[in-house]
Amino acid sequence: MKEALISVVTPTYNRAHTILNAIKTVQAQTYKNWEMIIVDDGSTDNTEEVIKSLNDPSIRYYKKQNGGPSRARNYGVEHAKGEWIMYLDSDDELLPECMSISMEWLNKYPQAVFAFPRSTRTLELYENGKLTKVVDDSGDTPEKFTIQDIFNRNAGFSPNGFMHLRRLFEEGIKWDDDLACMEDWELMMSIGEKNPEGFLYVPVVLQKYTQRYGSDNLVSQANYGTWADGFEYIYNKHKNDKMLKGQTWYPEKVNKWRQRQKEFEAGTRPAYKYHPFQ
Repeated sequence: MKEALISVVTPTYNRAHTILNAIKTVQAQTYKNWEMIIVDDGSTDNTEEVIKSLNDPSIRYYKKQNGGPSRARNYGVEHAKGEWIMYLDSDDELLPECMSISMEWLNKYPQAVFAFPRSTRTLELYENGKLTKVVDDSGDTPEKFTIQDIFNRNAGFSPNGFMHLRRLFEEGIKWDDDLACMEDWELMMSIGEKNPEGFLYVPVVLQKYTQRYGSDNLVSQANYGTWADGFEYIYNKHKNDKMLKGQTWYPEKVNKWRQRQKEFEAGTRPAYKYHPFQ
């Protein structure tokens, strides 16, 4: 049986210094039927030169006006040819068997329409451009994870290695470009509400996720108010979803981040980008 084509969609913005490593982890996959769609979201560095120097026919590069990672991902999916869409950020890594093992699991569960694998998770603190502290936060990625855990936000996850059938995009489920954070979580909720039996968690570590604070990482640049707004927005968008009944994160998380924003504005709390290291 012919292997299904996987389209890896990678948004990037001024990441010439990291994207080559991300690309190499795709090229190193044991699963060979893939294409990589890189969407340059208006970079002003030499990202284009770095990518084109590889001269890899399996990699397609597109450049568009800056509009944020969700718009870039949607743009990438529009140009993808694969039956399955997989995501990888331009500063993260897939392990060599990510595609192969994910597809093995998906073939065992034909009802699945979206899936994501377990990961390692590392927090890094940068000060004045130098790495000063590293924390292994992999304990936040559990051995077991259900569709209800997504709606209850019971653990951390990232878009890296996250897969879904391309037809979901054609059915109107897309990345929400009005969200400044947690857009991967919101997309999973949008898919899960319509396909509650279609979620598959692959309990194998298949990707490396790194959150870099004090750097150009988007998480690092967000402030407390951004997170409060994100939780508020997602709740209001999905509050009528049957899967959201019994959740405990709203309004607690909104109130938590609003309070921290007030403390930051009063000068009693440091900027969010250093939050995990406070």
